[in-house]
Amino acid sequence: MRARKKSGPISSIPQLKKWSATIVANAVSTYALDAVSTVAGLLLVASGVAAGAGLHTALVLLGISYVLWSYGLSFSLTANWRLLEATGTSTSLLSKLAYDLARTSRAGIRRALCAAGYVLFELAKETPYYIGAFGLAFASDAVSGEEALVFLAGANIGAAAYEYGLGRSTSIFLGGKADKAYASFEEEWAPAEYLAGYYTAVDADEQRTIAFFTEAARRMPADEPALVFGVGPTLHHVFPIARRASEIHVGDYLRCNLDEISRWIRQEEGAHDWQAFVNCTLQSEGIADPSRQEILDREQLARRKITALLDVDIRNDLPLGNAQARYATVLSAYCADSATADPEIWQAYMRRIIGLVRPGGTLLIAALAQTQSYFVGGKPFPSPGLEAADMEDMLRDHFPQSELTIRMVPVPECAAHGYSSIILAAGHRRWADGCKEMDRTCAARG
Repeated sequence: MRARKKSGPISSIPQLKKWSATIVANAVSTYALDAVSTVAGLLLVASGVAAGAGLHTALVLLGISYVLWSYGLSFSLTANWRLLEATGTSTSLLSKLAYDLARTSRAGIRRALCAAGYVLFELAKETPYYIGAFGLAFASDAVSGEEALVFLAGANIGAAAYEYGLGRSTSIFLGGKADKAYASFEEEWAPAEYLAGYYTAVDADEQRTIAFFTEAARRMPADEPALVFGVGPTLHHVFPIARRASEIHVGDYLRCNLDEISRWIRQEEGAHDWQAFVNCTLQSEGIADPSRQEILDREQLARRKITALLDVDIRNDLPLGNAQARYATVLSAYCADSATADPEIWQAYMRRIIGLVRPGGTLLIAALAQTQSYFVGGKPFPSPGLEAADMEDMLRDHFPQSELTIRMVPVPECAAHGYSSIILAAGHRRWADGCKEMDRTCAARG
């Protein structure tokens, strides 16, 4: 079992410190890049490449240098995004500014804006080289136009090497996780593959998850709205809370997942069949042999209770966007743990989910345990290798020990999916505990 971490994640660094670190990193990076690029440009000119080279050859060399620069820059862009996500800092002031201004936007938009800020700042750094090289060539016969172009090509080659080295160094600083071959949610996630691979029958992990949620739901606040955060294309965790909640909001990062849910709500042909999971829920509630009508009634109840499909993003400080809603019950199953392989980022994600629970409310959590990946359609997706102790450390500061239940459940039947155990957790806040925590949070924020 891993040692418990007492300190908070890197992402909890206050904004002033994040900006201070970014300013220092930006200054160091700028001077280092200038030094490397200038030396590389001078060395290429001194090598004699420019001697006898015509304008056409010099332009071709400059074009090749920009290709190399773009290649090196791609490594640095990826590493910069991971650095911003993990720490809130950057080596580029414009990229950090874009990240903060777009913090409530979807991750894809936020990433594009951060990349644009980074590239714009790097292009701005190129300006002095063009002014200096062509200014000198124009003002003095000592430097020809061809030599100026060769110098710029050398500077670009030096910049390419620097950007590549910066990207690799940042990845090493973050633990080298960028080299893990995980699939992309934005590009490779397929709801149909996920539903076919995990939800054609009620597997052992879901039997235990549904039973746990059904039991915990008996203590959730009655007749108040509930949120299912990170619902995916699934509905099986909605059924255990449908009787208690006044209404249910379901949220997910991917619109394609919410589209699957919409199809089921509208009872469209080809929508996924959840009746086996409804049956499992009713059995967990004590109905030994649910009738077809009882199953249909629970489905219809769930359809009536689902009143909102929300676009959410756990990577934002405000995962519900600009909305500031807090819920009496928040259920999040296989969400934060299935979005990252980095334990520190998982902690940041969990804190955002916990922050959606109002004082006196209930949090229901399910997570994969002791694994670094799970598989959907043969493609690996990340998981941070959690232990029960990690979940306890995460929740005990937010829920009283007497109101907290955490279970590590072996599910060897699921080994083919990439994991063989799960963690189930339920926390119930007393009103006083929630208010005290809010007071501590306000005091910490000054």
